[in-house]
Parts: sequence; C-alpha cells; structure tokens
Amino acid sequence: MENLKNIREKRKRNQLNVAINVGVSQEMISSYESGKAYPSAQTLIELAKFLDTSTDYLLGLTDNSVPTRFLNDSKLDQEEIDLLNRYKLLTKENKLKLDGYIDALIK
Repeated sequence: MENLKNIREKRKRNQLNVAINVGVSQEMISSYESGKAYPSAQTLIELAKFLDTSTDYLLGLTDNSVPTRFLNDSKLDQEEIDLLNRYKLLTKENKLKLDGYIDALIK
C-alpha cells in the first residue's frame, strides 16, 4: 500500500496521527506502508475517510487520489480539488482571511 504513505505525506500527517484517528497502532500504519500487513476492510475505509481519498487509491487500483464524493457530486478539475483540500487544512482564522481576500478579488 505505497499510496498510503504518499497520501499521508500529501495531507501532512504523520503515522501516529493517522493511527490515532483510525484506531490502530503506529506500528500497523508502518506495516501497511511497507506491505508487511494489510488493513481489514473496515480499517481501509477509515483510512480513506480520514485521509480524504478513495479505497481504490489506497489499494493501488487507481492513480487518482481524489475522493469519489468529489468525482460523483461535481465537475471539479484536479486543480480545484487540490485547492479545496489545501483550504481544509487552514485554521478558522486563516479561512476567514482567505474568504476576505477572495471577496476583494471578485469585486
């Protein structure tokens, strides 16, 4: 599951953070990333939810890390999806600042 490490790093998460939020040990996350172990179906789903990606991406069945809900619910391109994912990482204060900046640009 090499895509697990890729998406974890892209989302700026460490193994411990992922482990705590998914309900497994840090050692298990390391084992998943190295291919020494594979998660249960439920853990795979929890990983996908937490890392905001698809189970297919984690399993290496696709190179597209975009969550399926974005693909099914909208016509966003990859650049827009990446921007939304980055926005979600901002603090509430920085989201407000960005919203103000966008309003100024639109005017």
